[in-house]
Amino acid sequence: MSDARTILIAAPELIPALRDRLGGGEQLLTFADSEPMRALQAIVAERPRVVALERLFAASPRGAALIARIKGDHSLDGSEIRVLSHDSDYVRVSPRRGAGSPRAAEIKRLDKGTRRAQRYKIRPGVALRVDDQPAQVLDLSAIGAQLITAQTLKPKQVVSLSIGDADARIAVSARVVWARLEVVRNARTCRAGVQFIAPDRRTITAFAQAHQAK
Repeated sequence: MSDARTILIAAPELIPALRDRLGGGEQLLTFADSEPMRALQAIVAERPRVVALERLFAASPRGAALIARIKGDHSLDGSEIRVLSHDSDYVRVSPRRGAGSPRAAEIKRLDKGTRRAQRYKIRPGVALRVDDQPAQVLDLSAIGAQLITAQTLKPKQVVSLSIGDADARIAVSARVVWARLEVVRNARTCRAGVQFIAPDRRTITAFAQAHQAK
């Protein structure tokens, strides 16, 4: 293992804030999110203790590919993959190889991008509309949700959500953190994790508790 403690990949304008969070110092190497190949070359050569990725980059196709490449290289098993945000104390460690089936592990990895509060699995039949189109809510927390929709969603996209019916309804805007296409019974769907914008946490938590699967 090299002396490099951390390699950070993020949008250039976010690097200063993330550098401060990581402690800076001569042992921190930084790369723009537009140069993942250069970052990968440095990671392979340096084998740092930590590979840190800004959250939105980690959720992008380039970020996901970089994470998969690191996980697939046994020489990098000692490098921790850490995902963090420039504007909050959010941080998560991406699971290493061998933690369940590849598909389940991938969904779990992506979904952790919105896991900063307790999640409640929502029972089937609870109505959800995404930009006024019908969808399915899988689980819900005070700050985000995982859902399935026939629409094609993209990371950073802002959508309007309506959850519930006339008796109990939540309306909130949300930003897509991650999205992946799936084919179920020959139908193409999109599974996505969203983060709410200025949510009423108490109301959403109460709704989730009242509608959670038994």
